Amino acid sequence: MEERRQCPFAITLTSWRRRPTIKNKDVEEEKTGNQSNSSHTNISLISFIIAGMKHVLIADIADISLHLYDINLPIHVFSAIVHKFFGYLGFSVTDTGFSLSLGNILISTLICVIFSVYLQMQLQVTYDSAMIIFSSMYKLCAILEKWQLNYILKENYTKDVEKSKALLKRVHKIRAVKTYFEETIYMPPAFNEPWSAHSLRDFWGRRWHTYYNECFYRLGYQPIRLLVKLVSGRKPPRWLPALSVFVMSGLMHEYFLYVATGPTLYFHGSPLPTGFFQFLFFVCQVVFISIGDKYFKEGPLGRLFAIVSMFITCHLFVVPYFESGYMYMPQFSFYRIAANIYRGNPSLLDSVFK
Repeated sequence: MEERRQCPFAITLTSWRRRPTIKNKDVEEEKTGNQSNSSHTNISLISFIIAGMKHVLIADIADISLHLYDINLPIHVFSAIVHKFFGYLGFSVTDTGFSLSLGNILISTLICVIFSVYLQMQLQVTYDSAMIIFSSMYKLCAILEKWQLNYILKENYTKDVEKSKALLKRVHKIRAVKTYFEETIYMPPAFNEPWSAHSLRDFWGRRWHTYYNECFYRLGYQPIRLLVKLVSGRKPPRWLPALSVFVMSGLMHEYFLYVATGPTLYFHGSPLPTGFFQFLFFVCQVVFISIGDKYFKEGPLGRLFAIVSMFITCHLFVVPYFESGYMYMPQFSFYRIAANIYRGNPSLLDSVFK
């Protein structure tokens, strides 16, 4: 990553799949033949398949666990909290009619945490699916390459120079495609054990959505840092470049939400609009990261503070998903497929909890 940060951003756009120093544990290189510059990557396709199945099963467990409770409880709890907050500020608000209690808040927070696990697994399954496709294509290219080389080794082709050249060109094209898939397999993982983060900065900076980190750093963190240094002549406080990164992330999530829900639900949803809360969630992360950096260093206290921070802000992120009906959208799931087959529903990926 440091090597890429020293290059102009325009150049890094062409090398987003560059092989890292530490390779995927499911991929290992083996030297074949007598040429020192030729290598074959032995890709464990079965490992990617097993990982994908494991993540689907975890998502299924989280999906079933969520529906053991009232999945709309976080919406009611968060709506009541928002109304009370604006009521304390002197605004005229209508009574939601929901009894806000400590028990409801705790159960609602638990639902939000389980949903976070569910969402992580859904994203991880998408990543695993891409890895399975890329690995399969890589193995297919290796088979095609070997098939073409066998033709070249035959006597009737080695004597025909023109045919040999044509076959070699074809082999080079196959190798180019194979190299593309090989380098794609080395792209950063989707997550790096986020639940073992020892601080909130560690969670966002090194463990969650690792393939976005470089993009946000180059487009948000670095420009703001350089601009402040240019204008003021000194380094900016750590929270300012971080704020630019989280503002970018917040805007990205708000755009996704707006496209998924439409303007009516986004601006005029009931009991709350779905818009702007996720943006507020990401801005709040900068505040908690700054507090954690100052008062809670890495270690047990830092980990505890990160957990508490997520518990405090989780409704801001999760409730818009529940309001948009995300849990009832078609999702790949072993449980859904089995249940829909049993019920005779041809839409195998539909939710069975409607």
